Amino acid sequence: MKKIILCLLAFSLVFSAFAQTTLTPGDIAVIGFNGDDPDVIRFVNLVNIAAGTQVKFTDNAWNGSALTTAEGTDTWTASVDFPAGTVHSLTPTTVSLGTTGDQILVYQGTATAPSFIFGVSSNPWVTGSVNTTNSRRPAALTVGSTALAFSTERDNGAYTIVTNNAPKATLLSSIANQNNWNRTDTRITTFPAWTFAFGTMSPEPTAQPANLSFSNIKSFNYNVTFTAASPAPSGYLVLRSIGSTPTTAPADGVAYVVGDVIGNAVVMSAGTALTYLQRSVVANTTYHYAIYSFNGTSSTRNYLQAAPLTGNVTSVATMEGTYFSAINPMNTTLVADLQTRIRSPYTKVSYDLYDETMVTEFASREAPGGQRSLLCIYSGQTQNYSGTFAWTPNTIFSREHTWCVSWMPSGGGTALNEYADQHHLFPVNQNNANAVRSNHPLGEVVTPISTYLEGTYGLDVNGNTVYEPREIHKGDAARSLLYMSLRYNGVSGFNWTFNNLNNVILPGLSEDPQDLATLLTWHSNDVPDNYEIARNDFIQSKQFNRNPFIDHPEWVNYINFGTLTYQTPAAAQMQQGMQKTMESAVKMQATLWPNPTAGDANLTVDSSVEDIVQLRIYDLTGKLISQVQSPVMVGSTTIPLGIDALATGFYVVKIEGRLISEEIKFRKQ
Repeated sequence: MKKIILCLLAFSLVFSAFAQTTLTPGDIAVIGFNGDDPDVIRFVNLVNIAAGTQVKFTDNAWNGSALTTAEGTDTWTASVDFPAGTVHSLTPTTVSLGTTGDQILVYQGTATAPSFIFGVSSNPWVTGSVNTTNSRRPAALTVGSTALAFSTERDNGAYTIVTNNAPKATLLSSIANQNNWNRTDTRITTFPAWTFAFGTMSPEPTAQPANLSFSNIKSFNYNVTFTAASPAPSGYLVLRSIGSTPTTAPADGVAYVVGDVIGNAVVMSAGTALTYLQRSVVANTTYHYAIYSFNGTSSTRNYLQAAPLTGNVTSVATMEGTYFSAINPMNTTLVADLQTRIRSPYTKVSYDLYDETMVTEFASREAPGGQRSLLCIYSGQTQNYSGTFAWTPNTIFSREHTWCVSWMPSGGGTALNEYADQHHLFPVNQNNANAVRSNHPLGEVVTPISTYLEGTYGLDVNGNTVYEPREIHKGDAARSLLYMSLRYNGVSGFNWTFNNLNNVILPGLSEDPQDLATLLTWHSNDVPDNYEIARNDFIQSKQFNRNPFIDHPEWVNYINFGTLTYQTPAAAQMQQGMQKTMESAVKMQATLWPNPTAGDANLTVDSSVEDIVQLRIYDLTGKLISQVQSPVMVGSTTIPLGIDALATGFYVVKIEGRLISEEIKFRKQ
């Protein structure tokens, strides 16, 4: 009996040995990991694997000739036959990924004679001595295919392309591209539901499109046109970036949609269209394009990645034209002249059409996955949505009347122009911004009661209850209120002056006064930027009127908004307004360096005056990453941005000061 058992055991061992699948580099790829406890390694087999196959995972470093022994190794055994494309999760018991950097090396064989299959390192590969936080790259593994190292350390990471259908080599090049990973120092609780397939790719196109041109160029949109490639491919992928030409080609086997991010660019169009209306545009900005031909459906898409069609266009700086050419601020009739100008022509756009006009045609932006994104102007929150935008209760957003309806001496009925005037309507978070602002005046909070992202409700220096929007919107809000007062004062006999607002209307609501000096300071400090200028142009295309204080910020100096009467700048002591003569005498300019950067970066501000600037860093989806306030001295002031910990990718730093409103894109390597 014992002989039979021993024979069976020997047979089992021989069968197990023969069941092993011998793997080569790239037959397995790591697609996710958690270094923050508990550790997890996610991987996919890109070839069929037989039951009983053993694969080792180690965080020991490769020193160029051997694996070190300071760390651990776990062995994974295939419990059944696994077809190519199966995703696995390994919870290691010996491997312990470090939170200051580590590597995962996948191999078969022994530690003294490993046959490497794949390698990923959260720190760059090194060429000299190794330790517990870094490793050399095994020579059998190829960067960009079977070896991946990140330029900056993060404890946790996940490959971001969820649906994959391409030849094995294409899949490996996509997985081994750090731009296709999301990494964080917060443990990933839910990894993507990856799928992998190996469909035959369509033939690569043989020609790119030609003759890229731009027409009907405005500050808020323009037309993009190009001619078809010959022979015609299945379609075209249009990429757009700001500051430089798109740098990264699309990956074969990936069906990108509008809003997806590829390197430093965003997908603007994906399909057969040879012309389209480009929205998501702001004034005086240069946009760069790269257009690629592709063949195949979503599962077999093959891009011609060499020599894409490229070009660039600069949007119009302003579309004011001759709108205010008859206005002379030195005339004592300025108030009446401006009122006549901005009241006619004027076409009311229904409040119910705000989403079909402002949201759809201007304010929303492309977001990954074919979605759109809308920004809460008070808090800085973004709301992504699919299809047609809907207001609360279907989403968290509503339309904010900057000049509150309860403030309107006319009663603010929905049939009135003032209720629907787009110059003071903005999208906001209903519960956490709009409802919190309520009927309160705007002001500077020194004693917060509640805060939601960048919006704050509380008491000002005088103990008045106020709501403070984010810094970048303060000037916009001030100019909206000044416009509303000017535009509607006297219409149907109603008094829209700030004196009436503060002495009659707000006391009747048991509200504190709206401090006019604060609004004028905001107007001065937060100058009209390219977005606000384009928005003013867009509103004119719908309502046919403009906000004069965006086009001519210095005109506030000639108006006493308490009484809406004319005043000379000397009498007003310039109301801290922005004078074009002053702007020509003082200058401020910002430079970011190094760019790109693998560590921190610095912002140097050259200024002829002292100031305080706000620095905000956003990712390409518009999400606020960080913000800081810094003094600027006369001469050159260097400000460290503190971006060492940022993930690899492209970001935008927005600089706002009394004389500067600038955006600089930078790349974190």
